[in-house]
Amino acid sequence: MTPPKLTEVAEGFSVHAVSALDARFLYREMFEGGTYAGISLPDEPFVIDVGANIGLFTLFVKQRRPKARIEAFEPLPELVAALHANVAEFALHDVAVHETALGSKEAAGVSFRYYPLLPSSSTLYPQDQGQLRELLSQSFPPRVVERMFQGRETTVTVERLSRHIGTDRPVDLLKIDAVGSELEILRGIDAELRPLLRNVVIDVQDVHGRVDELCSCLREMGMEPSVLKPPMAGGEDTLNHLIHAVRP
Repeated sequence: MTPPKLTEVAEGFSVHAVSALDARFLYREMFEGGTYAGISLPDEPFVIDVGANIGLFTLFVKQRRPKARIEAFEPLPELVAALHANVAEFALHDVAVHETALGSKEAAGVSFRYYPLLPSSSTLYPQDQGQLRELLSQSFPPRVVERMFQGRETTVTVERLSRHIGTDRPVDLLKIDAVGSELEILRGIDAELRPLLRNVVIDVQDVHGRVDELCSCLREMGMEPSVLKPPMAGGEDTLNHLIHAVRP
């Protein structure tokens, strides 16, 4: 396992990361691009960060809501190591890290494709990455794109999100960035727990009608979804969407 390195992602600001390219993009997306700027949270929110990666979204929330309680989920050991390092580096309190994937059914030894150069695109569904590769080829030479998708197979544990949601308080924000697993994650929330969700935000690639499926599922859960184009999406980018659903 490659250990994380302290990496400068913006002038004078460094985080522990396994891929400088990926970390810098995620930083720009969250801290400069305003991807999550429109989400309103109370002073002491309960936030679930699914697909936590190296912890930049967790850090983004904690900088704005220092008293937030966060449950962060990330299945890949390399990223979990960086996540723990960043929690320690920034002295983040009330952050629980879970080294697991999430889905509709619990399972062990599930095949997962890890991309060391592009870890934010690691996925249970590598067969659906064709459109992303085509999109990246508009900005990078073919050899670079080929390197980005030189992945390796690993295995992960899959749990249902329901086991991590109590009935004692609402979930002020459920954030999902889990390439291809979004619908399965929502299906892993028991019906009696769904009314606890106040905000759901999902970063999703619209492959196989995934955006429409997610919006239908969110409506069935009693939420009102809106589909947005991420601020950092390029002019030709019709693949990535941001779904923000609120409970009326």
